Amino acid sequence: MNQCYLPLKSSISELEFIFNDEVEKMFYFDKRVRNQIDILLGETYMLPGVLNAFSKFSEALAPLVNPDLAFKDGQVKEKDMNDKYDIYDKYFEVSRVRNMTSGQFIQQFLDTSAEVISELQYTSMSRGEIAYILKAWEAANAIILKDKSSSLDFELKGTSSTTAPENNKDRALYRWKLAHHNFALFLIFSGYCFEKAAQGIENGGDVAEIEDWIDKGAHLFRGTTASMEFGNSFTASIYKSVIRPDMSKANDEANLPNGFSGTQNLEYVEWRSRKKNLLNIIKARKEQGDLDQRIIDAIEMFRAYYLEDMHVHSIIAGRMVGMEKSLLQEGFMRPGSKPIKLTAADVLRTMAAMREKETSFILN
Repeated sequence: MNQCYLPLKSSISELEFIFNDEVEKMFYFDKRVRNQIDILLGETYMLPGVLNAFSKFSEALAPLVNPDLAFKDGQVKEKDMNDKYDIYDKYFEVSRVRNMTSGQFIQQFLDTSAEVISELQYTSMSRGEIAYILKAWEAANAIILKDKSSSLDFELKGTSSTTAPENNKDRALYRWKLAHHNFALFLIFSGYCFEKAAQGIENGGDVAEIEDWIDKGAHLFRGTTASMEFGNSFTASIYKSVIRPDMSKANDEANLPNGFSGTQNLEYVEWRSRKKNLLNIIKARKEQGDLDQRIIDAIEMFRAYYLEDMHVHSIIAGRMVGMEKSLLQEGFMRPGSKPIKLTAADVLRTMAAMREKETSFILN
């Protein structure tokens, strides 16, 4: 698995717009994503045909893996292990880039996407969850390719590829960390969509365009949920014997409690800020009766995905740790203290209820 390079402040808006042939690669990728959506979402689901299509999909995108990002001196930020975000990034093999160019960001997006596609065909993921990832890629591609044109004579050259580890334990870690790379990229795109939607509402922008930004942001967020299904595509015994000890080791090194949380994930923190701002603006306009129904319908769809996300996470937690506590819960327990009765899944279900409360104004 390759390192993941992301913008310093986790925002598309901070990118410097410098391209080489990355846009042409995006058109190449986008065409194949659309073809795959047609195959996967066909009216009749034929497993052999889908598996064969994914194999060809992976072969076609192999040259997109292992890109040369060509960073300048000082572009890649050195990690400070007193910084909670850097601790998280170090474990998940993420590096932050100052003045990242659009071309560098696209190269990273394509590399991670191609790696995920190569591994999807070997996972236990359902057809529906894979479809959500494909729809998120479609939305991300549309953002990058807006108002751009393709050269008809472009050919994707190179024969690079990535090889997932054969060993079960190493492969579980590979999927776990690669899934978090995909999760981060989708969150960056989703946050950008919500930022644009908020600006559109405040500035009296075109309703159809605002609706489209919310729609894309919602699908990209739902893609993060599916990414976690990808990342947990192994047995509970592997999670308990490989993933948990690996995270514990990383936290011991950083002298932290025994688990990671969303507050250490820069992508999630930045996305949450943009999401909160959009919801606040929509709530205020809705109370004033100054909001088009199409925007309300679009945010209702996001609400559905937002609530579903937490329920999916609670199911994953129940599947992986059962009646046990999360690593984070265990890390905060002090010797001699009363045992925590809530399971990891219980905590996530409580958080789901908080999300319902947060978004209840949408249905009122």
